[in-house]
Amino acid sequence: MTRKFSYPMTAMVAIAGVLALQPAVAAAQDLPDGPGDVETLREEVESLQQREAEYRRRLAELEARLALIEKAEAVPLASIEAAEAAELRGAYIAPQKLAIPDDPALAFFRKQDLDRGFVRAAQDEPAPGSGVEGEEPDRRSPAPSDAVVEVAQEQQGRFGDRLGFDLGLGYSHFDNARISLNGFLALDAIFLGTISIDQIKSDIFTFDPTIRYGITDRLFVDANVPFLYRTSNFRSGGAGGSASALVERTVHDEGFGDVSIGASYRVKAETLRSPDVVVSARVKFPTGRDPFGVDFIEVENTEGNLQVPDRLATGNGVYGASLGVAVLKTIDPLVVFGNLTYFRNFSRDFDDIDENPGDLPGRVDVGDAWQFGAGLAFALNNKSSISMSYSQRLVQRTHLTPEAQERRAVVGSQANVGIANFGATFTLGPRLALVTNLGIGLTDDSPDMSLAIRLPFRF
Repeated sequence: MTRKFSYPMTAMVAIAGVLALQPAVAAAQDLPDGPGDVETLREEVESLQQREAEYRRRLAELEARLALIEKAEAVPLASIEAAEAAELRGAYIAPQKLAIPDDPALAFFRKQDLDRGFVRAAQDEPAPGSGVEGEEPDRRSPAPSDAVVEVAQEQQGRFGDRLGFDLGLGYSHFDNARISLNGFLALDAIFLGTISIDQIKSDIFTFDPTIRYGITDRLFVDANVPFLYRTSNFRSGGAGGSASALVERTVHDEGFGDVSIGASYRVKAETLRSPDVVVSARVKFPTGRDPFGVDFIEVENTEGNLQVPDRLATGNGVYGASLGVAVLKTIDPLVVFGNLTYFRNFSRDFDDIDENPGDLPGRVDVGDAWQFGAGLAFALNNKSSISMSYSQRLVQRTHLTPEAQERRAVVGSQANVGIANFGATFTLGPRLALVTNLGIGLTDDSPDMSLAIRLPFRF
């Protein structure tokens, strides 16, 4: 390749050297001969030799830079080495594989790339065509904000944490009104018997601690030990035999709920084009108080219109297991997620399975359930986000098999629980976050409202 400007630049340097040498030569010709004059002339020659060596060095540098420029012009998009570029004048930015946002409002993305090591990780990725075919880098976009990371961990699991602890507080409210008819219809128009309007209001407070341990970056296990406080208010008409008089009774109870342990495995980490996929399994133990064999006590002076349970359950009484899959895709500042879970309840024998006086042993088969849900979250800034989601659980019928009797279904035991959830997540520090959620029931079997607060902590 013929170098452009190579010879003109060399000629210019040579002319400058000749012009610089002329005064010295003229001065040397005018010097008289003598021992002192010879020494002076020798010093002048050495100085000229040093200047000539400096000119040659500068000329070599100019020719090398000219070669780099010609190479860049011949190969489009080619870049020079950082060490070479550092010697050039002007500002220089090393080429990065991560996008740098032009909008100053998004400058925190760039800061997070540097803080979290995403720049270093991206530079270590193999160049296109130099690695294994089909491999896709984990991320070629700016690092997600803390709020987006917190939402993803809340939905998929907190992978990578060696040890963590979640403190959960929950509240649910149920309000159910029903009309009870005890009698018969005469002449298709007249009802003979008792009519009572019953109303049940229930409140459940839950203290829900969870401890988790990360075995690897893709697998972690956790254990949950809930504690419940329940209060139910029963109200009915017919006090003193008067249809207009009301009577009520409140029942309180508390105790540990059903302990559960679970494991989550990240099948595929999120990439630029594919979502994050996590499979989870959970086993539940009937450590809470079961709801079977609960005796109902008639409230005095209600003429049999109001009966209340002598105790309240804190668990469902049977062993259970669940298996689910969850997917999540980050489109910073947006996060989209969905999940599907199957709940299996195993049948179990009890000494008493009905509410009538006396014990009636038998087997209880609580219905299995399917649950699905989807939602999205949006990061408001680096430290906070809001989310919206919908979840629905379809519960099958419960069956009872009394001793020496046939198996029968419990009427009305099937359920359809649909809840709309609205949440907010706040990052309180590098190890602590605040996750809130408000649920609104959309079906008759759902709680009227529920509120949950979680404080996940990373050690």
